[in-house]
Amino acid sequence: MKEQLLKQFQDYKNKSNAYSLAISTVYFDLQTVAPKDGKPYRNEMLSILSGEGFAHETDPKHLAMLEELSKCELDATTRREVDLLMRDLEKIRVLPKDVFIANEKTIADSQNAWQEAKQTDNYALFQPHLKKVIEMQKKVLSYVDKYCDDYDFLLDSYQEGLNSKIYDEFFAKIKSELLPFIQKLQKEGTPIDDRIMFTHVDQQKQERFMDILMKHLQANRNKIYLTTSEHPFTDFYSTDESRITTHYYEENVMSAIFSTIHEFGHANYGLHVDPAYNGTTLKNNIGFAMHESQSRLMENNIARRPAFWKPLYPSFQECFEEFKEVSFEDFMKMINVSYASFIRTEADELTYPIHILIRYELEKSIFDGTADLAHLDEAWNDKYEEYLGIRPSNASEGILQDMHWGASNFGYFPTYALGSAYAAQFMSAMEKELAVDDLLMRGELTPIYEWLKKNIHTHGAYKTADEIMKNTTGEAFDVTYYIEYLKHKFAPLYSIDL
Repeated sequence: MKEQLLKQFQDYKNKSNAYSLAISTVYFDLQTVAPKDGKPYRNEMLSILSGEGFAHETDPKHLAMLEELSKCELDATTRREVDLLMRDLEKIRVLPKDVFIANEKTIADSQNAWQEAKQTDNYALFQPHLKKVIEMQKKVLSYVDKYCDDYDFLLDSYQEGLNSKIYDEFFAKIKSELLPFIQKLQKEGTPIDDRIMFTHVDQQKQERFMDILMKHLQANRNKIYLTTSEHPFTDFYSTDESRITTHYYEENVMSAIFSTIHEFGHANYGLHVDPAYNGTTLKNNIGFAMHESQSRLMENNIARRPAFWKPLYPSFQECFEEFKEVSFEDFMKMINVSYASFIRTEADELTYPIHILIRYELEKSIFDGTADLAHLDEAWNDKYEEYLGIRPSNASEGILQDMHWGASNFGYFPTYALGSAYAAQFMSAMEKELAVDDLLMRGELTPIYEWLKKNIHTHGAYKTADEIMKNTTGEAFDVTYYIEYLKHKFAPLYSIDL
């Protein structure tokens, strides 16, 4: 009986993966190369395809098979896989097919509206779609027999075991210990002149350097595909294929560089998971905070170090003659500059968690019913003024800057800050075992990747974030690593006392 169930389970996964591959490929195409006028038709067809995938995954006979299999005595890997899959199906298994399709269509229309609204700086175009997405998300969650409130359910869906109590404690530390340091730095720190970073640099030049950068990162171009989109992202297909996007700004040469390194961190994680987990929840459902820990570790803890740039800077200067007279020391100060800014993806490493704090507090208000949805953009602006002392002058540098809410990804944002904090603790453990700077100075990234693969990546979702943290660092997660890392990095940079 168990063997028959396992065979049915494999067939079920294969078909689910086929739908997933098709949907992911169409989505990637939509976000990158699809002509604008064809998108409405594509969205409608994609919603139908998604509906068919949904129907397969939630077919009563398949759910009954999974229920029976979950009662069997299984090896540890299969047990974890089945448990995670049942958890993933917790929301969609109870949805009527028409509600699922309506939700998919609402999200697709919202994403199109967001893209146009951002490009034209027209929040009024997006606002009714955002309201509808929020209402649809709440409707979807109303079908679920939840063990907690809506927002905690969403937080847990992005990283297993997390809830608003844990995040409240995390962000309370950020507000009480890091925010005052940031405000002191802004008031007392010695300014760093980074105006040259915003010199006009042709996209063609940036693309040439991107090839050099990918080689320096030792990216396997047979497994990693790089292109452009409005908002950089990574899509995962198997342990042999990841696709990443970047976005070029001709007035900000470092933007595409660091967004590419960030997405490469995600891609590397996906490629390093145990190949035995391909096509399973152990490959796909690692958790967003854990994934973000690896993209932020690459972007900040690795790629903003002098040792990383020492062998790379001559090539940078050769590509960009605008920087011929910029000393290496000044360049390093510039790429680690900190100041209050509006755009999360362009935010410096120090102020970044404040951008997430703002989004977290707004999301909580959306789901506890205290948010004024008609004036959510004003609430956004008010919080930027309260915490960072700046107020967006338009929606594109305010509420329209991120694609997440338009895609109904509520509960996702907090994982960015938590992932950054995880990265600091992982990095501390790595530096106890590897001479990281010596390796980077020689352009030898393989030992670093192998350490990450062995301790973090290979486990996929077989181990929880808490288990990986404890096994890798010898301790439970402690936000102090993150706060102290940031203080000890930026205090000397800005000549202020701790």
